[in-house]
Amino acid sequence: MIDNSAAMKKLDSTIPCPACKGPLSPRVLHCRPCDLRVEGDFRTNEFASLDPELLHVLRIFVVCEGRIKDMEKALGVSYPTVKAHIARLKQALGHNAEPEPEAPSDQAAILSALERGEITYDRSLELLRAAKKGR
Repeated sequence: MIDNSAAMKKLDSTIPCPACKGPLSPRVLHCRPCDLRVEGDFRTNEFASLDPELLHVLRIFVVCEGRIKDMEKALGVSYPTVKAHIARLKQALGHNAEPEPEAPSDQAAILSALERGEITYDRSLELLRAAKKGR
């Protein structure tokens, strides 16, 4: 067995255990081209559990060195939408202790919140669908 303690990267799994619903941790890394397998206890981190959209926002944030104006151009969205993405990113990383504001429930309020950048497009669709079902 290879000693891999210094070379191990932090990994994360968002898949729950089918038995107890606790977090699964990776134990084996596999190289497909040469069939090498490395086993061990791998540490997890919060970045690996981000959904693809938030991971993209994080990458853009780093490339733009946190400049919101540059992020607006790179993402093709408005300033409030960039701020909403960053707020979601903070929350996903566990750095937002503030409770999420109550979601608007009527169509006009949802569309206004979307226009102001308070909610994302995907969230607005969820809310619009939920509002339609609640009629």
